[in-house]
Amino acid sequence: MAEPSRPDPAPDSTDTRAKWWKPVALGVACALAGGVAGWFGHSAWTSLQAVDDRAMAAGELPHQQPLPPLEPAPEPEAAPAPAETLPQQGDAFLERFDGSVDARWSVSDGWSNGEWMTNDWRRSSIALAPNLLSLIMKPGGGGPDHPLSSGELQTHARYRYGYFEVQMKVPRGAGIVTGFFTYAGHAAGQRPNEIDIEILGRNTRVAELTIHENGKATSKKFTLPFDAAEGFHVYGFDWQPGYIRWYVDGQLVHEETGGAARRVVRPQQLILNLWASEQLHAWVGPLDIDRAPWRLDVSCMAYAPAYAGPICT
Repeated sequence: MAEPSRPDPAPDSTDTRAKWWKPVALGVACALAGGVAGWFGHSAWTSLQAVDDRAMAAGELPHQQPLPPLEPAPEPEAAPAPAETLPQQGDAFLERFDGSVDARWSVSDGWSNGEWMTNDWRRSSIALAPNLLSLIMKPGGGGPDHPLSSGELQTHARYRYGYFEVQMKVPRGAGIVTGFFTYAGHAAGQRPNEIDIEILGRNTRVAELTIHENGKATSKKFTLPFDAAEGFHVYGFDWQPGYIRWYVDGQLVHEETGGAARRVVRPQQLILNLWASEQLHAWVGPLDIDRAPWRLDVSCMAYAPAYAGPICT
């Protein structure tokens, strides 16, 4: 139903007076409103200024924040340029630890990698048995900065390209890392090159497969079909011009063919170690030193100029 029309308002007897007092009232109202608004505006500005001052003192203002790092430009989708052609370097070997390690390996002793590492390296942390090498991380004499001692082996020789392999059983525990990798350090203005297989004790069902070059890391986490702390398994990587491939128990699990793989060309040592860190807890997990010792067992390490199947079998 439609609403009925509204009647016109009755004539106002004060209509004449409205002609002079309405403008005056309007002016007074505006003045009062302006004063009140000004007072509230001043109060709000004062409050906002106090907030800004506190934020500035704390370095919290937007313009005080550091600029985010620039994202590197993505590599073009075009076919990669051919890798630099350099000669393969290094002789094949098969190491089953049936005697002294000194002929092929340098044993790290009496130093550490820096304050981020909770252990130092000690020759006494290496144990040999027939066909078995063990790196044992235990409380040591490195002082409060390095309360643990552990073991590390480095080859005397350096290698360029080829297949590197280890057969090992890793320890379990947050804060500890098993590393099997090749490495070339700083030299003549060049940044380190490194190819890694790392298994963190906090999750021994994952292998971290990484290339380090030009100050950057290219990494892949591979979920193992087993627990690496439960038994011996074979891990390896094949480094060739233009690609790096990682293998687990003879199965190809990851391949890198991009710029990072092509730029790794420097001869490198092969290194095996077991280390711990409290400082890097966000990555490796919280280290509990009271759970020491930890033991990495290795039955074989090997190198060949190219991959032709597992060697340590």
